[in-house]
Amino acid sequence: MAIQMTDMLYENPLDHFLTLFVDFFIFFVKSIYYTLETCVLSCIPYRFRKLKDVSGQVVLITGGGGGVGRILALNFARLRTRVVIWDINKDALKGTADELEAEGYYCHTYLVDISDREQVYEVAKKVKQEVGNVDILINNAGIVACRTLWDLSDKAIESTYAVNILSHYWTTRAFLPEMMNSNKGHIVTVGSVAGLLGTYGCTDYSATKFACVGFHEALYTELKTHGYDNIHLTLVCPYYINTGMFAGCKPRLLPMLEPKHVADSMVKSILKNEVNCTLPDSVRVFLPLKCLLPAKVCWEMMSRIMKGPQTMMGFRGRGKATAG
Repeated sequence: MAIQMTDMLYENPLDHFLTLFVDFFIFFVKSIYYTLETCVLSCIPYRFRKLKDVSGQVVLITGGGGGVGRILALNFARLRTRVVIWDINKDALKGTADELEAEGYYCHTYLVDISDREQVYEVAKKVKQEVGNVDILINNAGIVACRTLWDLSDKAIESTYAVNILSHYWTTRAFLPEMMNSNKGHIVTVGSVAGLLGTYGCTDYSATKFACVGFHEALYTELKTHGYDNIHLTLVCPYYINTGMFAGCKPRLLPMLEPKHVADSMVKSILKNEVNCTLPDSVRVFLPLKCLLPAKVCWEMMSRIMKGPQTMMGFRGRGKATAG
């Protein structure tokens, strides 16, 4: 139910106190309920969980020409959805289409530069006309330069912002109105662990992924406030993914995630309408330390224990990827 916007100025202090008391009581009760719900659901194996049926729905995946995006396309095709792939690489689009066709599935492919706002809006209209309204939007495309700030070119910074976060505004604004009209849909924002913890060589990349987190949380708040409870949002924050995006990087404590594991986990989170999906799960344990420990202690942990800067210094990635 949408929050009722009321004047928060009370002539009678007692009215203010009673309202505040009621709000805190409801908050307390719901907090206990949601916490217990999370604990119970976390203990139930995936195969026993009630999942939503997405058959027949239109799923649009940006950066679907390779890596995690291609596996996502195949996973959703197996769920009998109507898959739409956007990518800037024509050959990559064909590769995904061919892989789906080899298993007896079909997908709609569109050559799109998602950093171009007008192009996004134009192709979005074509998708609605040729395929239908999008039910699940997965903002998956991303790029990384991995250079220190003083080595980054102006163009590289602008490109990272254009692809990694500004494009989310264009795609979401293009498909959200129909979701709002039916109060039904799902928007997936692919962020990164680098969007939860600043990373060496990623002043542009980390900043855009931090922005993805803010985008997700703010949009979640706006939709909830105005009663769009059946438009679900999922934020995906994976660790390094072994797609070539971070080729040359050698994490010390945790191995790189495999694309199939990431794609499978994303689909599970979407089918369970999860709000957050952080990969691997162990990262969730360490992230709160960022707020609890002194900044210098966090730096010592990053540099001496995790060897974060040293890990990134080996970077020789391709500079473009579908997730991460």
